[in-house]
Amino acid sequence: MSKYQRILLAVENGVKFILVAPSSINNDKYPLYWIEYFANGKQVKYKDGVKQLYLSWDGKTDLKHVFESKLAKLKDGVSKLASGERYKITMFSGVMEIAGLFMKYHKQRHQLEEIQDIYNYTERHKKLSGFLAAQYKDLVLQDLTANVWVDYRTYLKQLGLGNSTINLQMVYVSQLYIWLSDIHELPIPNHAKKLKKLDISKQQPKFNEIDSKLFDEFFEVVARDDRYLRLNLMTRLVAENTLRPIQVRELQVADVNLDTNQIKIYDGKGKRDRIIIISDETKDIIQKILDNTLKTNRIPDKEDYIIGFSNQTKPNKPFTQSMFRERIVMPFKEEFPQFESILLYDFKHTSITRAFQVHSLYEIQKRAGHAKVTTTSIYDRSQLISRPITVKELSEIG
Repeated sequence: MSKYQRILLAVENGVKFILVAPSSINNDKYPLYWIEYFANGKQVKYKDGVKQLYLSWDGKTDLKHVFESKLAKLKDGVSKLASGERYKITMFSGVMEIAGLFMKYHKQRHQLEEIQDIYNYTERHKKLSGFLAAQYKDLVLQDLTANVWVDYRTYLKQLGLGNSTINLQMVYVSQLYIWLSDIHELPIPNHAKKLKKLDISKQQPKFNEIDSKLFDEFFEVVARDDRYLRLNLMTRLVAENTLRPIQVRELQVADVNLDTNQIKIYDGKGKRDRIIIISDETKDIIQKILDNTLKTNRIPDKEDYIIGFSNQTKPNKPFTQSMFRERIVMPFKEEFPQFESILLYDFKHTSITRAFQVHSLYEIQKRAGHAKVTTTSIYDRSQLISRPITVKELSEIG
């Protein structure tokens, strides 16, 4: 018997919607619940509110009725996506038009909740469409060659982007080719594969280090007013534990152990969980957020996200990058314009750069969660001076 049971809820236009829930033999501490279906050539696992609905089931009512509203939403989304795919792309379609349709495809995926945040796709589309409008406005798909992407990389370099950012733009281009080949079934070679990744270790290091006085003033400001509690938590975890902002936004109650001052973090790049030890100040901020939630007569659920509205935990979905920026960061900068130029990532860069004065390269790499030591070494601004190991010391080691 499997740890999970699969229950067919509905079939719509050949798409099967299957509820996946823990079986009677499942002893997992945090079992999962989701609705699974195949659409757009991909397997989708929809989790939003599924656990709550299933646990509210009395065991007698037809499950199809319990999930009726959820199914209606999913069916509508699949239907809209299917209707949106009816446009015909040929080898004589304009590349600019195709880029726009590719962005439309991602917006539809966002509506289906296949992807949580559309911001990065929007930013990459802006750069791609800007390049095409400037240099290849009338280019059709049949005439697209690898040289176009050589020109695109040059265009991005002229914008002052780093090699790692340019590599991500080329990943977006590769995704465009996959979309054309796998979904629209066009006989087009993947020209992007002909381009090697740019070596990030050879790019000019960008030391986005915050001025010491401004750094100190920032934390004094956010600490003295609970209106900035969420911003205080975000920047402390980024600065003290060098987390990425997305890791903080996706932090859930179940990940936090305040008794041991530990947080479990999922490292998306390393594809694994890791444990970080937080400061007492960070612990106090999280405790305040949990207390605020209790004051509203709501017990924080283990699946709640720590950063939410009104300095309380947030059920269902985490803050997106654009939500955090528009609701928290921008109002703060309007009130304190001296911090206008500071980005959230600058706290991470500042932390890593300064840590070289007191910690080893390995310690910093581990804390930063970098997969490669070459990534960490970019932040090392110290002179390459090393002391000798004497013959006497070598003899004693032997």
